[in-house]
Amino acid sequence: MVNRYYKMRKTIKISFILVCSLISTLTFSQNQMDDGFKQLVNEASNKLGVSQPNMSDPVTVNAVVVWNKAKDKIAVVVKASILYGWHIYAFVPKTAPYLKSKLVLEIPDNVIPISDWQKPATFLMENNMYVYKGDIVFTRYFSVHRKMKGVAINTGLFYQTCDLKQCLPPQSKTLTLSL
Repeated sequence: MVNRYYKMRKTIKISFILVCSLISTLTFSQNQMDDGFKQLVNEASNKLGVSQPNMSDPVTVNAVVVWNKAKDKIAVVVKASILYGWHIYAFVPKTAPYLKSKLVLEIPDNVIPISDWQKPATFLMENNMYVYKGDIVFTRYFSVHRKMKGVAINTGLFYQTCDLKQCLPPQSKTLTLSL
């Protein structure tokens, strides 16, 4: 009786391990992006134009949706240009009076995220704050389970921009993109 119990317990453990392995493999293969799609996204990002920032508008933003060839995945690319001498915040300690930038994204329920936002490099400032400067690109990948023609998503950037002498009021710039 005891021997039979241990055999059954061992069988259950092995079955559990196999099921976990299968789930992990399926999730990895669903979330994996092929190199061709990544290349399309990089090309679209490079071609995406952003208005030139100026003293009255030191941060400009644009965005695009890129489809893969199979039409079952999309990438949302948000590109910003920050005027030289200005920055927006990537990380702010809780004790600092500045606002961290946030990506804005409103998507339909059947557009499923399969990655986190890919973010650009940051620069360390005083007091353990990190900022974005210059031209920056954020990218996030999604799975689309059915045709989404005519459906819109909203995306963009919420930020506070500062130079060494002043900070402007927080601002949100969003765009509506058609799928």
